[in-house]
Amino acid sequence: MATITATLDRNASAGAIIVTWASMGNADTGTSFLVPSASNLTLQHSGTFGGATIVLQGSNDGTNWATLTQTGGSNVAMSYTTAGVHCPVEMPVYVRPVTSGGTGTVVDAILVCRSVYQKMGY
Repeated sequence: MATITATLDRNASAGAIIVTWASMGNADTGTSFLVPSASNLTLQHSGTFGGATIVLQGSNDGTNWATLTQTGGSNVAMSYTTAGVHCPVEMPVYVRPVTSGGTGTVVDAILVCRSVYQKMGY
């Protein structure tokens, strides 16, 4: 069980922050990411799951965490055992990925945080 430090890239895409938690193993927790106001979030998760589950959690106080739900009106938890791309319904102050179960797990969690109100170029 390790804490995986997020890396941030503010230059890869105009108006976006790309947050990457790389090589998450079994029972790892990503460091929390402070979500900027007026943002849209998209989570991509991929790699070798080895039976593991990855969830995206949110918190408004940085202490108490809950699994977020994905968009689409299905009220389905953001909890996955295979690669995919999903958006949360909720917009908490902090988000983080957490893995559980599995063996030989090496999962990358990549979150794109895009401002709803982007500054237009001249």
